[in-house]
Amino acid sequence: MEGLIDNIAETKSVLSIQSHVVHGYVGNKASSFPLQMLNWEVDLLNTVNLSNHTGYGSFKGSASTKSDLLTIFEGLKKINVEYDALLTGYSSGYDTLEAVGDICIGIKNNEKSEKNVTWLLDTVMGDEGVLYVDENVIPVYKKLLESQLVDIITPNQFELEILLDHKITCLETLKKEMKLFHEKYKVKHVILSTLYADGFQELEGGPETLYCCVSSISVPDKLILYKIDKIDGYFTGVGDMFSALLLDRITKLNDIIPATNQALSVMKKVLTVTKHFSGKSGSINDANMKDCELRVIECKNIYNDNEELYQPIFIPK
Repeated sequence: MEGLIDNIAETKSVLSIQSHVVHGYVGNKASSFPLQMLNWEVDLLNTVNLSNHTGYGSFKGSASTKSDLLTIFEGLKKINVEYDALLTGYSSGYDTLEAVGDICIGIKNNEKSEKNVTWLLDTVMGDEGVLYVDENVIPVYKKLLESQLVDIITPNQFELEILLDHKITCLETLKKEMKLFHEKYKVKHVILSTLYADGFQELEGGPETLYCCVSSISVPDKLILYKIDKIDGYFTGVGDMFSALLLDRITKLNDIIPATNQALSVMKKVLTVTKHFSGKSGSINDANMKDCELRVIECKNIYNDNEELYQPIFIPK
């Protein structure tokens, strides 16, 4: 038993407000176990409670109401729970998202707490031109950003275009929109999780190539791009796990460039393992989708990897 305590590190705490499924891995189910393996104490507040991901074509369950979330959070306040970080993702409607905002803004503005709370907001609204939430959540997301209390945001290209009401068609418009985002919302780090290469003449690659783009106040004169080859298949929960890994790395490294690289590199390994074990390419409403759930447990020894598999591409602003 000698030296036992010396080898145990103190945990950090995070309140994760996302979706919940009984079967499979999206939302809180995709985020909580990796964060726990990375030495985080994870408190889960579920915006929906479903049997499984909606992409199966069949599911049962219900959405949490604004009152549900605020009542549960009131219970947390009564026992004086404090957090080092906030991780917020999918909310199905505007009232639920308003509750998420009330909770997070309240935590960030808590003058009694000595903690410097980091808020990562994943604006889960849609992808590739398709919304999968009610349109009335869009002004609520803008309102949350206008609080100027969000530290990190992880939209995909479509979601960033929605938030700024502008299309991103080339690197010049991308630079302009990123600059506008920082100026308007005071967000420290904007990580554009998915940028489609075939929509940009200046970017190498075609339909099977994606880019992750980082814009940060800590690197004021450059955008950082990471070129990513798509892994064939339909995977759910990828963005949820990526945001969790990114929150962990930014908190620990305090450097957005290696933090993003490591999070992307872990995700590549997780998807490679998932693809290997599934052996199939699932799609929305496909019978094979069950086989394509992220292999969250099998990858338990991967989450702490610090390998950086991607070469940063620096683009002058």
